[in-house]
Amino acid sequence: MKLRKKYLVAAIAAAMTVPGVNAADEVQEQATTQLQFSQPIDLSNQASDLDSAYKAKLIRLGNGALISVFGDAVDASKVVYDLKDDAERPARDIFIRTCDSINTDCALDENWSAPENVSGTAELSSISTDINGDLDGSTARTSYYGDSDKPNISQGGSNIMITWTDKYCDALPGDADGETNQRTVSYVTRNNREVPFSCTYARYASVSGAGVIAWGAGSETGGIQLSDGSRDAKQDSSKVNSLGKSIIAWQEDPQGLQIGGGDGPGHGASGATANHGTDIWFTTTTQIDTKTDPETGKAIAGKTTGLNTIARLTDNTTSTLNGGHPTVKDKDGNPVDGATIDGGQTASTRANTGLVGPTIVIAYEETKGSEEIETGKYVRYHSFPYTMDPSALADDSDDGVPGQSGCLISNPAENARRVRFVPQATPGSSGLQMAIFWKEGQYDAGGPSDIVTRLLRNGVSHTNMSPAVAANCETSDYAVSSVLVNEPALNLSSNTKTGGNLEDTTETNNIENALAHRGAIVGDDVYIGYTYTSDWALTTYTTLDNYDFWLRHYDGATDTWTAPKNISNLPTLDLNVREPRFVKTPFSDDPAQNYNPDAFIIAWGSQTNVASHLEDPSDVDIFYTRSFDKGVTMEPIVRIDNPDGSGRFESQLRPTPDGQTLYAVWNEEKADGSVNAMFSKAVNGEVTGEDPYEAVLSSLNPAGTSSSSSGGCTVSGNAKFDPVLPAILASALAFLGFRRYRNQG
Repeated sequence: MKLRKKYLVAAIAAAMTVPGVNAADEVQEQATTQLQFSQPIDLSNQASDLDSAYKAKLIRLGNGALISVFGDAVDASKVVYDLKDDAERPARDIFIRTCDSINTDCALDENWSAPENVSGTAELSSISTDINGDLDGSTARTSYYGDSDKPNISQGGSNIMITWTDKYCDALPGDADGETNQRTVSYVTRNNREVPFSCTYARYASVSGAGVIAWGAGSETGGIQLSDGSRDAKQDSSKVNSLGKSIIAWQEDPQGLQIGGGDGPGHGASGATANHGTDIWFTTTTQIDTKTDPETGKAIAGKTTGLNTIARLTDNTTSTLNGGHPTVKDKDGNPVDGATIDGGQTASTRANTGLVGPTIVIAYEETKGSEEIETGKYVRYHSFPYTMDPSALADDSDDGVPGQSGCLISNPAENARRVRFVPQATPGSSGLQMAIFWKEGQYDAGGPSDIVTRLLRNGVSHTNMSPAVAANCETSDYAVSSVLVNEPALNLSSNTKTGGNLEDTTETNNIENALAHRGAIVGDDVYIGYTYTSDWALTTYTTLDNYDFWLRHYDGATDTWTAPKNISNLPTLDLNVREPRFVKTPFSDDPAQNYNPDAFIIAWGSQTNVASHLEDPSDVDIFYTRSFDKGVTMEPIVRIDNPDGSGRFESQLRPTPDGQTLYAVWNEEKADGSVNAMFSKAVNGEVTGEDPYEAVLSSLNPAGTSSSSSGGCTVSGNAKFDPVLPAILASALAFLGFRRYRNQG
């Protein structure tokens, strides 16, 4: 296959041009107020003195309770191996802290509860492994400790659900011998280090406005173990509503978590790459009754008694493996017989879940099952009644019960992944009820793609999608699915800088790239944002272009989309936007809360813009802005005081219903490598006129230049064109051509 000539010419021409400043792309209308943040406090300071905080999360309940969960190490001697970072570190537990945001000032650490250990497994061991592999010349097996992966937390009314995956996998009730079924995998390319499979855990509770936690049945003293570690669990996702109903989903890989290529913005080992036979599993909570609040007349949660049947959602396991598989071992270190390892032709990964009134919705990405004729993934979608017993999905007969294959909603000829959706239980006046959106394009792995979407009105079945999907979309047969004819999804990111065209295919401009999509739905309004670069190759392999965060707004009442709007407006190519956030104000029918449905908060992290083949980027800082009028005007961008210049990343935001107050957490890495979970509160302040980027830029480039340390691939104002650059770009494009060839068969 010939490489596209127009792509190579355009890329090299761009490389010979000194790019302008991104801030000139669009002049933003400005509001007359701005966020004013308190001095940050360290939420993890009481949990551990090891300063190993991880993945801080934040929610705010309708009763005013602020709740933060985060991971942290507890004992330096309990060492585990981190597959993603390829390094040893102390095992982590998950901690929770609460604060009464209505009656106390949560900007003060003393008003937060003491950290409570949610998982409590970091000093426990369910299995021994050869953690050092070939590094020490010994095959001795030592205790591997219960390392808790990232916490995920959802809320509904006064209810919370916390889920995570963990390396501590005890025997489940009913196991015949009372011993763990946990297995391990040895990573040949990582010196045969042996790592246990993970299992999934959940804890749920109701929390008072004062922050008092009442753990639910079965989770009073620890997490409820949902899987047994015989397959490697990852990517848990959950939702809970005000009645205590919840849905929990996760994936299980029968041969262990794959390292992955790290072709996207991450480092791999995220669960995106999985072995065939990887299925999505799920469960729901059970309730005895539903009560009525005598003061309001509204339904409230009854007593939650536990969890329903745990079942496979997908139908990827169709066989077992043959022969020996020496990298997968049992609890005693013996190679596992392939006849006991699940296999198949497909793998499902990275599920997202939702509760929309009485309906469960789940979407995920799935390999195409083509016997390697075609690479790439489909996006699949399920919706079914909450009242249905999960075990009913084991019956895939034609009886009206949703089939396990799910509806294929993406373009079968392309590579689709990272599906997300934003639903609302009550449709807007236009019937708008949900938007579902994902990355899609002709390229594999981390190659160029667009953000595309379908909208759903008056219901959340796949039959409610617009543009429509094929009537026979629920099929696992590759011969059928590969030629399925879905109407093209709306293309939100194509030609972003020139106003966009919803009807464009992903091939209309196949050198641009969009990722990190975020969204919200409020009545008849949908907001979808994404990070965007006009040239994937330039941004990946040089510092001649970068990623900004752009936003589009859909008005369901008029059935119109705004043009893309550059929200971040980075003033330099020395930075890229990373980990953006878009958070709407939470609904409240209390007049005292002054609910403003037109308000929202946006935040984005930033990283140094470097040539990816030469060095890894560094986290820099997080920036914030706000709108009270659906994004027509945006407040001046601000940052939280950062005198040490610490690297900040992965923010979480929670505004009050009126949007006047914002609570934020983030992770912060000091120069010595220590990481803390930080918190700050923001209120309305006067516009100061300060440039939040200025201090960051001065620390990156003390001389005030616009250059980068990427080693010869940058063109600055006084620099000559680097003749090596076209060769680098040509090599990158040739690699993309290989990806296209595999995708197209």
